[in-house]
Amino acid sequence: MSSDPAASALRQRKFMEAALSAGSGNAAKLASAGPGGSTGSAGGGSKIPPHHTLTSVSLTHVQFAQGDLISQFFAYVTLSPLALVCGYVAIIITSRDIKPAVMFAGQLANEVVNQILKRLVKEARPTEYLGDGYGMPSSHSQFMAYFATYTIILMYRRGVLPGAIIPHAVSVLVVVWAALVVYSRVHLYYHTWQQVVAGTICGIIFALSYYFIANKFLRTTGLFEWIVDHPWSRELHVRDTDSIPDLAKFDWEMWRQYRKLGQGKND
Repeated sequence: MSSDPAASALRQRKFMEAALSAGSGNAAKLASAGPGGSTGSAGGGSKIPPHHTLTSVSLTHVQFAQGDLISQFFAYVTLSPLALVCGYVAIIITSRDIKPAVMFAGQLANEVVNQILKRLVKEARPTEYLGDGYGMPSSHSQFMAYFATYTIILMYRRGVLPGAIIPHAVSVLVVVWAALVVYSRVHLYYHTWQQVVAGTICGIIFALSYYFIANKFLRTTGLFEWIVDHPWSRELHVRDTDSIPDLAKFDWEMWRQYRKLGQGKND
């Protein structure tokens, strides 16, 4: 066998392509044989047991037409909800605020509802070569519809001051983002239009229902006050800023006061 690294890498790549393109039974045989055709580890590299088949993590695995820049763009768009989850976690950790934590809890509950609906409806995806699993309703569409709807509620629930731009800008941004993700699922052939529309409707309905339950019912029971007053929450500096109408302005004013105290200035 040649010791050329380039040739060895080429053989390994061809072997993996052949294993993936073969049926499950043939793939297992190819895997057990290794790229050199031997079932042992000495002459054929690492050995994959015969009862194992190759698979991939579908959470971040998106396929699109090679050379199609538009499809490549939508492939990145369809992965963007993962960045949203990271944003949730980062905001909750840094702010220690119940409000984003409640919204994130609803986001996770929305995903659970989607998985239940998929198993009840049992409608297949439009294509089989892009992966198995049910497609009705679209989880990406339901995920983004919940996020956009809940965000818009937060922007307008106390009204908007004349001349205010941020609530309108944020609302337009989340709607455009959600629409791009929804369309990406159809463009990449992961869902039909019926599946993404159903997911969008489910996400909107769940966001409205969850907001009412969490903020109009649970909040009146004193649950959130009990959470922030718990000794563990006090130790972690957990807060509930729901009663503050303009949190950004409040934080900015507190920062200015702290800065003046640090510099020995008076109002």
